[in-house]
Amino acid sequence: MKKITFSLLILFISIFPLHKSYAQDTKSQIEVTRSALQTMKQDVIAQVMNLSEDQSAKFWPLYKEFQAAKISLNDKSIKLIEDYAKSYDSISDSQANTLLKQYQVIQKQYLDLENKYIKRFQKELPGKLVTKYFQAEHKLDAVARYDLAGTIPLVK
Repeated sequence: MKKITFSLLILFISIFPLHKSYAQDTKSQIEVTRSALQTMKQDVIAQVMNLSEDQSAKFWPLYKEFQAAKISLNDKSIKLIEDYAKSYDSISDSQANTLLKQYQVIQKQYLDLENKYIKRFQKELPGKLVTKYFQAEHKLDAVARYDLAGTIPLVK
C-alpha cells in the first residue's frame, strides 16, 4: 500500500501545481487527471479492503456512487483554488473573506455528503469494514491535501 500511495502522491504532485498557468488548464486535462487518480485510488482501496465476493458486490457500487457524488465538490474546490490563484497578487480583505467562506461551505457540503454515504454503507456492510474504508479514504485525501497545501502560498 505504501508504494501505491507514494505513486499516487507523486502523480498528484506532478499534475496539480499551483501556478498562474494552472488556471489555464483545460477541462479535458482535468478529466484525464481525475480519471488517472481515481483508478489509482480505487486500486489502493481494493488492496486495503480485501473484500469477499459478497462484500464486493455491495461495496463497489456504493464506492463508485460516492466518488461520483464527490466530483461536483472537487470541481468547486478546483474553482476556488483557481480564483485564489487569479487574485493572489492583489487579493483584498473582502476577497479573502469570500474565499474563506466558500471554502467552509465546500467543507460542510463534503461532510454532509460523507455522512449520507456512511449511513448507506452501514446498511450494506459490517461496521468494521465501513470504518476501515472511511479511514483509508481519509488517509488518501489527507495525503493529497497535504501535498496540495504545500503548493498553495499563504495570503500576502
